[in-house]
Amino acid sequence: MTVAVVTESQTCIPREMAEELGIVVLPYTIAMDGRVYRDGADIKPREFYDLLSALKEPARTSAVTPGQFLSAFEALSTRADGILVITIAASMSAAYNNAGIAAQSLRDIPVAILDSGTAAMAQGLVVLEAARAARRGASLEECRDTAARAAAKVELFAYISTFDFLRRSGRVTAPKAFAAEALSIKPVFRFKHGEAVLAAMKRSTAKGREYIADQAARYYRERGPLRVSVFHAAAPEEAEELAQTITRRVEIVDAVIAAEFTPVMGCHTGPGVVGAAFL
Repeated sequence: MTVAVVTESQTCIPREMAEELGIVVLPYTIAMDGRVYRDGADIKPREFYDLLSALKEPARTSAVTPGQFLSAFEALSTRADGILVITIAASMSAAYNNAGIAAQSLRDIPVAILDSGTAAMAQGLVVLEAARAARRGASLEECRDTAARAAAKVELFAYISTFDFLRRSGRVTAPKAFAAEALSIKPVFRFKHGEAVLAAMKRSTAKGREYIADQAARYYRERGPLRVSVFHAAAPEEAEELAQTITRRVEIVDAVIAAEFTPVMGCHTGPGVVGAAFL
């Protein structure tokens, strides 16, 4: 059985990896000052972060629509026997529901849809596990089970360098943002079970990276060798430092995957996000 794996652009999976494994990545859309862009297609991360600070109004994002999913499903039905869709946490986006709506309109091919419960490269690692299983010839059910097991185990930790964009989007109140920035606080978040939870408050980005590496090391002691991805929003040097710190502490399967935080994620966080996902 040939299984096609479909996901969305905010997974941050590097293009070359997606192409190598045949993963279909559908773009979110971003509206900025009257123009609409397809995430990762019409605008690249570096261009986006250059534009972000000069916007007159906050950028707005839209999930992959039922029509986009259906078009992808119909195209894949000519070369696959089944389709597995892995979406961002349903609590964060309409993508999961939109994929379900599209699947109801399809009769020629079975479609399985999995809510990953996570986002960014944590979701990306789940997608990569499913795609590797598909390449080995696993059935649709087996691919879905592989992804579900990975989603239950994957971890993501990241810190942000500025509260400004969270304040603009309404996710953090202005007084809290100003107070945190005055104290030079760098919050570290853990994304799990569809929710971003504050994991730690650090006084520098270096301490934030140290905390994330500590979490990877703890996970390694419990579970053994890890697949690891580090990601960043316009902060490649900090991401490289994090990758090196993690590599010194844990045994890595293959190599650390370096990824850029896509514009659709960066809309809400701004530049300076650095984090790691591990499985």
